Amino acid sequence: MNKFLKFLFSAFTIVLALTLVNCNNDDDFTEVSVTAVNPTSVYPLESVTIQGSNFDYVQFVFVGDKHTEFFLNEDGTLTFVVPENAQVGNNVVTLAMVNDYRVHFNIEVLLTPVPIIQNFDAFVAVGSNVTITGTSFNAGYNPVVTIDDVPATIVSNTDTELVVTVPAGVDDNAFLDLTVSNDFGEATASTAFVARQNFLVNSTLSEGSGDEFTGWEKLNGGETMTELTGNDAYGGGRSMRVAPAGGNPWDRQFASTPTPLTFGEQYTIILFAKAESAGAQMRVSVSQWDGNGADYFYGDTVEISNADWLPYTWTFTVTNDLPTHKVVLDMGMGSVPFGIDHIALVPGAFSAVAGPPELLSNGSFEDGLTGWESLNGAHDISTSEAYCGDQSLTATGAGGNPWDSQLASDPMDLVVGTQYEIGFWAKAAGPDGVFRISMSQWDGNGSDFFYSDDLSIPEDWKYFSFVVEAASVPSGVYRLLFDMGATSQTFFVDAVTVKEYEVVGSSLAANGGFEDGLTNWNTLNGAHEVSTTESHSGSASMTATGAGGNPWDVQMASDPMDMEEGNDYKISFWAKAAGPDGVFRISMSQWDGNGSDFFYSDDLSIPEDWTYYSFVVNAAAVPSGEYRLLFDMGASTQTFFVDDVSVVPYDACD
Repeated sequence: MNKFLKFLFSAFTIVLALTLVNCNNDDDFTEVSVTAVNPTSVYPLESVTIQGSNFDYVQFVFVGDKHTEFFLNEDGTLTFVVPENAQVGNNVVTLAMVNDYRVHFNIEVLLTPVPIIQNFDAFVAVGSNVTITGTSFNAGYNPVVTIDDVPATIVSNTDTELVVTVPAGVDDNAFLDLTVSNDFGEATASTAFVARQNFLVNSTLSEGSGDEFTGWEKLNGGETMTELTGNDAYGGGRSMRVAPAGGNPWDRQFASTPTPLTFGEQYTIILFAKAESAGAQMRVSVSQWDGNGADYFYGDTVEISNADWLPYTWTFTVTNDLPTHKVVLDMGMGSVPFGIDHIALVPGAFSAVAGPPELLSNGSFEDGLTGWESLNGAHDISTSEAYCGDQSLTATGAGGNPWDSQLASDPMDLVVGTQYEIGFWAKAAGPDGVFRISMSQWDGNGSDFFYSDDLSIPEDWKYFSFVVEAASVPSGVYRLLFDMGATSQTFFVDAVTVKEYEVVGSSLAANGGFEDGLTNWNTLNGAHEVSTTESHSGSASMTATGAGGNPWDVQMASDPMDMEEGNDYKISFWAKAAGPDGVFRISMSQWDGNGSDFFYSDDLSIPEDWTYYSFVVNAAAVPSGEYRLLFDMGASTQTFFVDDVSVVPYDACD
């Protein structure tokens, strides 16, 4: 291995400094000498061999102030290993003998050439080549590139550039890890990779200087769009910061270079963003408004998280047959600044959205009861029942108080006033099983701030979820509890999750916030309108009044959605009623007399405050070939409001 390809160091001259400290004048004193050192420049964890005499008197070897292992060879030489944490640069090696007798010499510890990824094409289709720039890509270091843990074929490489082919088998509907490894270590990119073709230039905003971004045009408020670098940028690279106008969406506009698209085809806009505080908003549009109808798509307004850089997506169909099309970011609303980066336009629907981080450490119970504490009763791990993986939690109720069988998570970091979604799967071994969940642990001082209703647990796996707002608790400790003692039934629980709740930014059911009126929704029976006085988020919701008859007498359906038979999807929405006794249901797909309807929820009691509902359904084959979400609101005469409707692919075990 040539250690001088990357590191331009000069070898140190070996210094043989024999130091005698507090030496005895005994006749049997033996001098330890060093005559040669090989190598003199070395990486951590590599070996150094020294020649000389009397090494059998050596008791310890130090590199700098780090103790290290050594051994004597049959030829009289001594070999030691440079510690992994040795200081890079000049190091004094000390051979320690009895009576404080020391021998010193110098070696150079080199910086380990672990690969460093500096930049790469973030959106490249399977079978096409992606270029990665960085350092320590030397062929002699045996570089290996993986995308989503799948090895990629290296087309070419230099010390600072790798060109690889995106391998078949990677998921093209997900944000993937790109990793470069070599003989010395590995590096995983701090930004995401997507295995899709991209129609926009300079998506990563890395090209350009100052506050200019090659391939992009500032239409309105350009002076408020500035360069963002260092730790504040996505992945520590180069992003753009936007200061909104507190006005119209178009008061801050950033547009891509025009690109040709296929009329009638579907495309998705992807970008990453992070707000400086809560309340930041934006949307996208296609193409640029010209007063003659050139603008044909306006995406839902999304609220941007300030917790982390997260992806947001908008899917649209090309309905205007134009020579070229622009992606326009409309960022004028609100007053909270935010950063944007990795802006792409990819073919087809792309619905993978990385949400907030998981707050539970072992919600799948694959590590037994690690991360959980039995407060009352007995809890165990089942290896015969599991929704995900190989294990689940199991417990049998006491037939008494809910808390007579009680399991609590380890404490979680929650923020007062922030909403969190709790989700889990549960089943019972037999009928009439009931339990509840609660937050936080009761201590007699008001630390318990949430109790669910009693939940009827069926004998098949069922998904449950709740959105709760963290309240101030005297204990300062937030825990999720399963209160399973009310019946004597045996339960199984799996895939428990607690995450900060965010309104879904992109959904298969377009315009779920009804900010664009009833666009993408169809009234089948009865009447539906948009309310601007009631909304869960944004400024609008859908409203309808029941007919006091059949559920389908007042019925609204989404536009057809791109769903795949056999896959799971999570449906969620918020709803409230204008008064008491309001009931409606949802269904999938539209009834046609041929079996196209494959899902009906129970009748849902809709309260007078905004309440969250969610369901996980498995898409069945339907003769019509169309998947639509329906709101069946005709059973009562109550007036309802619905907002933030979402349908997204779902994998509880991912």
